[in-house]
Amino acid sequence: MSDMELQVRHLRVLVAIARAGSLNRAAGELRLAQPALSHQLRRIEQLVGERLFDRGPRGVRPTRIGELVLARAAAIIPAFDELDRDFRLQQPSPGGLRIGWNDSSLVPGLFGCVERLLPGHELTSRADLSHSRLVTQVAGGCVDLAVAMICGPRTLAVPDGVRAERVVVEPSFVALPARHPLAASPVVELGELAQEQWIVSSCGDGCRVVFREMCLAHGFTPRIAHDVDALRHRLVSGEHGVCLVQPTTPEPPGMVIRPLAGDPMKVQHVLLWRADHPLGDRFAAVHLAAVAVYEQLVAQNDRYRGWMDNGVA
Repeated sequence: MSDMELQVRHLRVLVAIARAGSLNRAAGELRLAQPALSHQLRRIEQLVGERLFDRGPRGVRPTRIGELVLARAAAIIPAFDELDRDFRLQQPSPGGLRIGWNDSSLVPGLFGCVERLLPGHELTSRADLSHSRLVTQVAGGCVDLAVAMICGPRTLAVPDGVRAERVVVEPSFVALPARHPLAASPVVELGELAQEQWIVSSCGDGCRVVFREMCLAHGFTPRIAHDVDALRHRLVSGEHGVCLVQPTTPEPPGMVIRPLAGDPMKVQHVLLWRADHPLGDRFAAVHLAAVAVYEQLVAQNDRYRGWMDNGVA
């Protein structure tokens, strides 16, 4: 399935077929001729590289791979419908400000900057793990301002008219269970974690590739045990694996955070807005304030501040 290029419309077809239980009934639901639907299904199966439905005299039933694709479709289709409703059908409220973000530690402080520097504008926000989608949302006017995180040395491709201002480039630290043998080490060598179970965010946009490349450069292929978007810290505290974290992350009970020797993974935090936005000149002030917010986060974190003061940064 390495070259699979399924689209949401393909997933909708598969869901309709599974729900109807037959191509004839699904064709009627989709207002297609049955031969046309059969052709679409064959095309989708070619894209996947596997048969998705078993045909029989009583209709069709999903194969094992078909069940897997349908399970993913059940999560993907509602997410796209929600995006369509929120970003395309709803009109922004007059005087409102919409912020997009993807898990940056800057977000709470950024909200405070916006409220302080742009009073009188109702603030709403939406999280999106994909920095490329955040760029698209800023360019299309779906959000007014966005803060995006980019893994590794890659540059952020932005269209003409979108301003991208870097707030900070920071190292990635590693979160370990408090009873881990390396928990007492001031700095952890990445190679020492070769046998660990890793907890990795399914954020997409190539971050998984950057993570794998980093591990391969240190002599091992990572064992990804948990593919999650949330609760990573709880999984670490519960001794279910280790994960990369932002260095400003507080240490909850049961978990310790340590620098990685050699600083193998950097993460960029970038602020985005449209140059022609009515508040574009004010957003430049928000960017400067966001830099100050990050400096405050460093000042409040003894572990990270000590790491920077030792000249490792």
